Order: sequence, then structure tokens, then C-alpha cells
Amino acid sequence: MDEENPVIVGVCLVDFHHTRGPETEYWCSSPEGADESTLWPNLPFQALPDGSHSFQETFTYFTLLFNEKKRCSPENGACELPEDELEDYTTYFAISCSRQIRSDDLIQKDDDITRSTVQKAIVVISRQPIFGQIKDKLSLVTNAFFLQRDFSDRSIISSLHENLVSMFRNLPNNPQDGQLYVGLSLRKIIFDFGKDVLVLLKAMLLEKQIIFYGNNVEALCNLQFGLISLIPNLLSSLQSSGSPQLLASREALCVADSFKSSDRQSVLKFIGFPLRIFEKGGLFSPYTPLQQMDDIKSKHTQFFVMGSSNSLLVEQKTELCHLFVDVDACTLEIIDKSLHPILHLTSHDKRWIDSIHALVSQSWNQNDLYTPKNSQFEGSEDFIRWQFEEYLTGMLSSAKLSEYLATYSDDSMAVQSIPEELVRSNPMQPFNSAWVSKWTQTKNYGLFRNYTDDRIFDVFSPKHPYSGPDTITILQQKLAATFQNFKKSGLDVNKDSDAQGTKQRSDSLLESVNKETLKGPGAGDKDQNFWSSWKDYFNTKRKVKKKEEDVVKATQHLNNGNSTVEAIGSALVGLGLHYNSAQEEEYDYDTEDSDFEKSRKDSSISINPGGNDHPA
Repeated sequence: MDEENPVIVGVCLVDFHHTRGPETEYWCSSPEGADESTLWPNLPFQALPDGSHSFQETFTYFTLLFNEKKRCSPENGACELPEDELEDYTTYFAISCSRQIRSDDLIQKDDDITRSTVQKAIVVISRQPIFGQIKDKLSLVTNAFFLQRDFSDRSIISSLHENLVSMFRNLPNNPQDGQLYVGLSLRKIIFDFGKDVLVLLKAMLLEKQIIFYGNNVEALCNLQFGLISLIPNLLSSLQSSGSPQLLASREALCVADSFKSSDRQSVLKFIGFPLRIFEKGGLFSPYTPLQQMDDIKSKHTQFFVMGSSNSLLVEQKTELCHLFVDVDACTLEIIDKSLHPILHLTSHDKRWIDSIHALVSQSWNQNDLYTPKNSQFEGSEDFIRWQFEEYLTGMLSSAKLSEYLATYSDDSMAVQSIPEELVRSNPMQPFNSAWVSKWTQTKNYGLFRNYTDDRIFDVFSPKHPYSGPDTITILQQKLAATFQNFKKSGLDVNKDSDAQGTKQRSDSLLESVNKETLKGPGAGDKDQNFWSSWKDYFNTKRKVKKKEEDVVKATQHLNNGNSTVEAIGSALVGLGLHYNSAQEEEYDYDTEDSDFEKSRKDSSISINPGGNDHPA
């Protein structure tokens, strides 16, 4: 980092005044040339969040906008920036540590101290979100500042500033993500939220409006930064996230048509990372006081990720957001009901995220949020990050393959350059086709598509990271094999010509059942003989039952007719299909809980393909 743009840009002291409320009491250091009296008027409300008085010590992470040309903060919030000054603004990152002390314990008490307690916060402002590396020092200095019991002595704050400036003097402009991960516990996030972690990540990629609410502000902010850190290189690329009017520098978006395998940053750039989910129209505000709610409601703000500890947001959540996360209760509520099928996790998604959650739970160490029991790699912080990077890489590669095949569908030469098994595959289906359709309409996908090589799938496998058996494929194979065996046995039974003619009619009906079952409703000639979703499969169960009854009736008059009926019955049992006429309940497959396990439990059709037991 050069001397003109130091990493640490300011340190200040915020006080809660009994009549004027939160205010900046003292600047130890501020951006050079800035007017401290008008600098960031909302900073005191961010540094002393609602409910912080309930904790002995509270940390808050928040963003600040700064005009580096005019050396000032915006006058009217983050959404009213002059169009001709947009390129001059950037996003700074601040961390505050607040504490309180009884007024009677002070050695020197000012005349305007009239309340029983005094609450203050020390704030450090930097160009990068290096909160984890600052937090411990900030905590020690804030505690020592209060132990003095004399707030007129601020020399320790100056010592903190000097130490941090020296510590981060050589930090590069674009630090490695590993330097920004300090203090973020992915194990805690996975342990608390399980599969909802993947739901939230996919919702952020869809550029939805997400509110995080909780009384523990540090946990609130950590969760948001932790989720963002799952997208490689995004933490170090948030300079335009503080306002929905800002755009990322296009210099960083040039197409990478090659990479060095020994250079991780080169590889990530070639793949398309970071996915820029806070482009124009997006806002990231990890802690948002009520004084900044106009930014959320602005016409410029189309999507956001924001946090708050004010309970008023709970009452207004249905009007403010698409998804609401209660950090204290570790729950996720999808407010916009139209998002349920879009954010529904596929069987591949569920099994993948459940396997990670199981590893974290099995190695959980209550006394250490960062390290698994026995210090094993599986379930560790690095393990979780590698798993999500593999998931996103497979997803991006699959998206490029799907788009390439769609673009060059009429160019046989282009298609022939791709392995046949990839041409026949539908790599995006395991990621949820409905979600994929919405994702391809987002700004971050548009940037990924335009600024990455068209054939990254030649280098990175276009597939879902869950490598277990696919239930649909197993059932398809079982279906084909069983009916093939049935046809062979039928030829031996029906040797005379009359019976053979009836056998052919029976085969015709069976082929109709086979075709209808395999392809599902509305299938076209180009289908690959598998269902587009479990919903389609279950919605055909009654139609299949009707076809089965027709087959039985058509074959009852054959010589030794019972043999054919028994063969059909054996075939159906072999497929794992059984219809219980006593159950006539309809199942709503569009509900929130319509996953594979519930369908298997509630539906009148039982599924046990191949007799394998695979966790849903």
C-alpha cells in the first residue's frame, strides 16, 4: 500500500451524549484534507448500535462512502450521489468496539455526565475489511481506555493508530483473501444454519433483498461477511458495495483467456471470480441504523444485504425484503413466496450441503469455533472454503457449457469439439433449473458471461460437486432393464402365432407405459429419457396406474394368461413402484416442504430404486 493511500484512514472516539445522542467526540486521525466536523454524520449511530448497552463489549462492522477527490463524505446518504462524481467515490470499512462504565467509577467526571453509565466506542476505519486482524488490538485498547477511568487521557488511542498504521503499511492494494478471513468462523455459520447457508448464498447470487436481524451485532456482521467470503476474491472487491449507484472498475473486468496454474489469483480470474453481486443497483450495509433506512428504500436500491438490531425492522419485514434472517434464532424466512420453488434445493444440493454440515457437527468443538476436534482437515475452515469453491466452479463451468451448446446448436463443427457425454448431459439441472433461469438474468451473471472465456468447461469440469448416485438415473436404468427382461420372458411363454399377436399388442401397451413414465408430461422428442423433476414424476403416477390397468386387462385372455399378468406385476415390483388404492390423498408439490423425502413418505407411490438407501 502506497503512502498516499494508507490502509488505516482514520481512528476516532464516539460518545453517547445524554441529550444529543451518539456523536463523534474526538478524531485521532482522519482522511487527509477532510473536514472532521461534517465527516460521516451517521458514523456515531453505526458505532453505537441499538441494544449495545446490553453487552459489556460490542463490536460492529459497517461501511462508509468517501469522495477521494473532494475529500468528503456524501451529504445526502449513499443513494443521492451526483452523477458526475460517481467515479470519485469509494467504500471504506469500519470496526467499532463499544463499552460502558458506571459514572461513579470515573476518577474525573465532566459536568455534562448526568446518567448513571457512560458509553463510548473507539472506531478504526480502513480501506479493506481487515476486521479480524484489528479486532484483538482494538479490544485491548478499548478495555485499557476504560480502565483508566479518565476519558480526558486519550494517548492510548493515538498509540493504537500508530501501531495499526505500522502494522498494515505493507498490505497490498488487493490483499489475499486469506488475510481477510481472520475472525470469520464458517464452522459456526454451517453449524447454526445448516442447509440455509446454501439457500442464502444462492439468494445473494439472485441479487435479492436480504435483511439480517439480531441483538448480537458482532454475530450479525460476522454472518454477512462470512457468507460473502464464500465467493472467492469478493471480500477484497467491495469498493463499489457502499452505494447502489457505484460500478466496479472495468479495468479489473478484462477477459482472461489464459492462466498460470501456479498462480491462484490467475486461476480464479480465469474462472470468473469474484462474482460481483453488488454491482449497480446493489447495496451492502452490514450494520444499518434507522438513520440510513432511506438508503434501503431508495429507487436506486434494487437489491441489498443489510443488518440491523432494531426491532422495528421485524414489524416491517414483509414490506422491506425478500428474505429475513433471524440471527439470534438461526432461522431463515422467505418472505417472497414466489421464491420457494426457485430457492428450493435439489437432491444434489441437499446431499452436498448436508455432508458438510454433518462433518462440522461431528467435529464440533464448543470451546473453539475455528478448529475441529483433533484438528482434522475435514470440517475445518479451509475444507469448507474449498468445498464451496468447488461448488461454484462446477456451477460456472456448467453455465458456460449450457450457454455454448445453446449458442452453437446449429453448428455441428462446434458441437463435435465437445465430448459426446457432455453434449448429452444437462449439467445445470442439479443446481435447480428454476434458479438457473433467474440467475442468468442478474447483473453478476451478465458480467461473468461477458468477461470470461467461452470454454472454461474444457479445463474445469462442468458438474455438481455431489458425486453420489442419482436416484432418477438409477430408476431409469432399473426400469429399462426390468422391461427388457419381461420382453425376453414373454417370448418364451407365447410361442404360438395367436398368442404372439396378443403379445405384440401387450408389448405396444408396455412401450406406451415405458415412454410415458420415462419422459414425463410435456416431454419433447429431444428429451434424454429422464424426468425434469421429481414433481413431474409424481404428477404422472395416476396416469401410469391407468396404463398399468389397461395392460392387465389386455393380457388377461392370453393362453396361460396369469403368466403375463404375473410378469407385469413382477416388473412393477422390480421397479420399486407400488400403488396402494387405499390412499387417495393429493399432495401439493409446490409447497415449501416438497422435497424428495416428504414425497416418498406421503405419496401413494413408494420408491426404492435398486434397493439402495441414499440419504436425501
